[in-house]
Amino acid sequence: MFRICYLPLALDDLKDIVRYITYKLESPMAAERFLQKLSRELQKIKNNPYRCHLYVSPEKLKYEYRILPIGNYSLFYVVENKKIEIHRIIYSHRNIQIMLDKTDEQN
Repeated sequence: MFRICYLPLALDDLKDIVRYITYKLESPMAAERFLQKLSRELQKIKNNPYRCHLYVSPEKLKYEYRILPIGNYSLFYVVENKKIEIHRIIYSHRNIQIMLDKTDEQN
């Protein structure tokens, strides 16, 4: 089984998502459902991290990202040895390429 770890930027993404759903959308129950779905999906990739598709980027990125859709969000992770590094959790309608470029610059 693989070990899951979050990069600080991914933790910030997660906090922002939960805050947005809870306070801006005024739906703490929806935020809780999102966290539960995230947890279930992470359990699945823990056993088989290669089950998710590779992210095909129009430009070369520093990492080979895999993409896990979770509702309106996309979780980007990298598999290394027995570790799954979660790099970003991005709203699916944002410019993902720009967000990942910034992530690569910071890591």
